[in-house]
Amino acid sequence: MKFSIKALLSITLALSFALCGVTASLAQEEMDMETYNAQLAEWQEREAKAKQALEDCQNQVSEMQTQVEDLQAQIDQVWSDIYAEIGVSKADVDAFRQKLQALDRQVSGLLALSPEALFQRRDEVEEAENQLETYKKNRISALTEMQNLIATIEGKLTQIRNKMPKAIYDEYTVVVGDYLWKISGKPDIYDNPMQWMRIYSYNKEQIKDPDLIYPDQVFKIQREVGPDEYLVAKGDYLVKIAGNSEVMGDPSSWTKLYEKNKDILGEDPNLIFPYTVLVIPK
Repeated sequence: MKFSIKALLSITLALSFALCGVTASLAQEEMDMETYNAQLAEWQEREAKAKQALEDCQNQVSEMQTQVEDLQAQIDQVWSDIYAEIGVSKADVDAFRQKLQALDRQVSGLLALSPEALFQRRDEVEEAENQLETYKKNRISALTEMQNLIATIEGKLTQIRNKMPKAIYDEYTVVVGDYLWKISGKPDIYDNPMQWMRIYSYNKEQIKDPDLIYPDQVFKIQREVGPDEYLVAKGDYLVKIAGNSEVMGDPSSWTKLYEKNKDILGEDPNLIFPYTVLVIPK
């Protein structure tokens, strides 16, 4: 096979270019390897420094943990001294704390109730108040933590007392032709004409004469007896009422009861009517 000079020159040039390309490629690969090795060395150095920094940090953490443990031991010793001073143990304090926390949860639950529901459960409110007073007499209550918790409970009890109505009642607006006997006998009032005295005594600030009422007067219709009220029942008399443990607990105090309600009872303390609402003197 014969080749022309031009063809041989072309082949020679192609081989030259190919050889140059291989040489350049090898040079590039060699340069990349050098860069890689340099970067690897740099990262290894940084890794070594990071490991050293981590070790230093761990040593510092260990030292701080030791300091915290020492400080906690000192705190525990101080509390031990305090408990010994007031004559209680840590277990006693923990148990007292749990009782206060339970009372706090109970009071929070009561505070969430509606005013009407609070009135219905006013005995629970009073019981919670008495329980708190008992806790306040415990020597553990002198600790600051307990004082703060007691103050929180007292604040909630105050909110409850402000929220709770003194009594539960509906309202009725007098219309033409009404009189107390008629109003009391209405099914949605008391459904009993004999309870007219309950309306009269409960609205004594508006009714000066039970035989004289006016249209558009708004009367309170008592539904529940308040804590400072007493609804007279058949067979009641002042001495008996005063001796009731839920009223005054002392029969001889009937005179105080009479004086407090003289404007309704009149001049004869021996004459009282059923369904009269009496105010209990404090």
